[in-house]
Amino acid sequence: MKFGTAVLLGMLLTVCAFAAPTVATADAPFCAFIPATGHNIHGAFFAFYRVRNGVENFGNPLTEAFKENGRIVQYFERARLEFFPENPEPFRVQVSFLGEQYGITDPPLKSQAIPPDNNPNFHYFPDSGQMVSFAIKEYFDQSGGIQILGYPISGLRFESGKFVQYFQRQRVVWDPMLSGANKVRPSAVGQLALDKKYPADFKARARVPTDWCGTPMTGPAPTPAPFVAPTPSSGNTALGMQVRVRFRQTRTTGPQYVDVIAEDQNGRRLRDVAAYAIVYLVNGERYFPLLPTNASGASTFGFEIGNQPTNCSVTVQVYGFSGALLAAGRDTFNCH
Repeated sequence: MKFGTAVLLGMLLTVCAFAAPTVATADAPFCAFIPATGHNIHGAFFAFYRVRNGVENFGNPLTEAFKENGRIVQYFERARLEFFPENPEPFRVQVSFLGEQYGITDPPLKSQAIPPDNNPNFHYFPDSGQMVSFAIKEYFDQSGGIQILGYPISGLRFESGKFVQYFQRQRVVWDPMLSGANKVRPSAVGQLALDKKYPADFKARARVPTDWCGTPMTGPAPTPAPFVAPTPSSGNTALGMQVRVRFRQTRTTGPQYVDVIAEDQNGRRLRDVAAYAIVYLVNGERYFPLLPTNASGASTFGFEIGNQPTNCSVTVQVYGFSGALLAAGRDTFNCH
């Protein structure tokens, strides 16, 4: 077993995978596997997806999580999610501005066209100078508003027999011939952006096996506690950080489970520490946006190691973020 160390201020991050796999329970799911497209949704992305009606708002995942322009992202049929672990909640996971890829914007409304604030059928946004109305306003309010759709960047348009409105993060279509929940639908902006940027054989698009997530939680996730940064130690104390990884098995195939423990310089467990992991395999790396640590300072992730060659080397690296503090470390094991 090889151990890596790094230097940090004010936080100790410990990572260990136990001999017996700790499959996620209904109280603490860390991911979900979607058989329809053959992809996993992990950690922070899964929590965001689950509590924001991800099936309807975002659709199925089209890729695994991967790094794009220095940021961990994951493409879905109707969105791209981005991970900002350096941010406090609720700003760690954000929906990309894929509605802007169409290049359609309208000038701000003239003052005489701005509806009064007390009109329930309209909502005007000074930030973009546009408004939403009627069925699209209802959809906007019910689907998550600015966080999911962004500000409207166009007025209501008529395209191919349907009403269309463009938002920063989405293109919304209202079919006047339909009624009920399906009369307003989001567009496949994630699929469009993925196809524009990456070829069909792009590695992250390939179907993969399940990461052995256990049974996903149903219903809303617990409300995260307010973020409180740890109290820094006096003076310029530099603490060594160690990351220890003990795999369930040292063979070349099968699931692996990793528990992450975050502590400060005094050994106190830290909750709401954001983190992501990189697993380096012979055939490339995988990225995991982790759930924030719980009241016990713990987070969990798991992955299918795949079919690795004999005498391979597998490395897990974890980065933890707590306010302005950053911790990083790695450990490696050699396959037998």
